[in-house]
Amino acid sequence: MRTHIRTLLEGTALVLLGVLLFRFPEASAAAAREGVTLCLDLIVPSLFPFFVLSSLLIATGLAGACARPLEKLMGPLFGVGGAGAAALGLGLIGGYPVGARTIAQLTERGECTPAEARRLAQFCNNCGPAFFIGAAGVGVFGSKEAGFLLLGANLTAALLLGIGGRVCQGSLLPRQGRDVPPVSFSALADRLPQCVTDGFSATLGVCAYVILFSVLAAVAEASSLLPLATQLLAGLLPGEGGQELCRSFLMGFLELSTGTASLSDAPSPSLALPLAAFLLGWGGLSVHCQSLPFLRAAGVATGPYLRAKFLQGMLSAGLTALALLVFPLSLPAMAPALPLVCPIPFARQIVVLWALAGAGFFLARQKKLEKAGYSRYNGKVP
Repeated sequence: MRTHIRTLLEGTALVLLGVLLFRFPEASAAAAREGVTLCLDLIVPSLFPFFVLSSLLIATGLAGACARPLEKLMGPLFGVGGAGAAALGLGLIGGYPVGARTIAQLTERGECTPAEARRLAQFCNNCGPAFFIGAAGVGVFGSKEAGFLLLGANLTAALLLGIGGRVCQGSLLPRQGRDVPPVSFSALADRLPQCVTDGFSATLGVCAYVILFSVLAAVAEASSLLPLATQLLAGLLPGEGGQELCRSFLMGFLELSTGTASLSDAPSPSLALPLAAFLLGWGGLSVHCQSLPFLRAAGVATGPYLRAKFLQGMLSAGLTALALLVFPLSLPAMAPALPLVCPIPFARQIVVLWALAGAGFFLARQKKLEKAGYSRYNGKVP
């Protein structure tokens, strides 16, 4: 019975989406263009280098070589093996969904067990410092200090979740230790081509979700579904500014970058900062759709992961509000809503490198098909 109800609801949602796309083609097309621009300005320069780096660390054996010495840190704190340090470090500095992809790679190579992957998924998939400081801090609140505050709150919340999992659920390592699988080292030159093409395909998948959710947010706005939901939610909140905060919450719950950018319209920074901390800790449904394929490959269930991310958002918001009470932060007038761009150097060069990696990816695939006996125009060669 539940399966029939779920199928009916999913079918209704798809039909509604199709109607909205036909009803508002201009809004959906404009949102798709904005999504492509966002990918080129922010997503590709921020994610592609870290996707390649995570693949190289694991494929060359460096992550495995660091597993045993780092187990003395990861075991007591988080109850997992030392190999999880790669997921923790890259997940904290690389941005969504680098942590999730690293967990999947470690599990695939046998350096993490499925139980460790489930534990790591609770705190190792996070927003990157570049987005905290450049896009949220400077871009939205006009203050680098606000970006560092948001970064510190989310970093603390993630680590608290990891330590809390160790305290509440216990260690996943036997008391007498365990046998770490032997490390097989590979030359960097041998692994680089495959890691670059893997990073390209992973970045392309992330960009597809960003464009899709940009369109979903636009048609929800054009069809008055988002304004209606905003009014209903704002009616539950007393005080001024509830309309803007509720709209940002709903947009950020769906797509992180759009919701964060809309906070520039919030009248009160003291309320907007904790809300931004929640959105950055939660990540948004778009980010979770990007992350879940990697996590499912590692054996991570959807429900516990989403609950952990929601709890991280709540902890981040609480820590931000507490920090503002103890150390009041004077913010300038809200920065004007500007397109989010990548706050790291060589952004355009990274986009070019990503495009070259894509060309190499498709050319290598074509050569592989031809070696297998396929012709470009005539299909299988007899």
